[in-house]
Amino acid sequence: MTGAETPAEHDCEQVLTRVYEFLDHELDEASGDAIRSHLAACEPCLDRFDVEQAVKALVSRCCGNDKAPDQLRSKVLLRISELSES
Repeated sequence: MTGAETPAEHDCEQVLTRVYEFLDHELDEASGDAIRSHLAACEPCLDRFDVEQAVKALVSRCCGNDKAPDQLRSKVLLRISELSES
């Protein structure tokens, strides 16, 4: 990729900050399409995406069956409830 074809640096930053949302299918269709399009055009971001995807798969494989302690689960749910009320 050369010159005008190179995605803007701020676009790369935006894509990379949302990569886990993309991997977890948490983005709306338009945002997901924008990231897919960017990854197709930007080899450095695609390389980073591939690494993050591999890390996510490794963590899932190694720790995917671990259950959060009940106390942590309660604290998280309480905090979510507090945030949704404010």
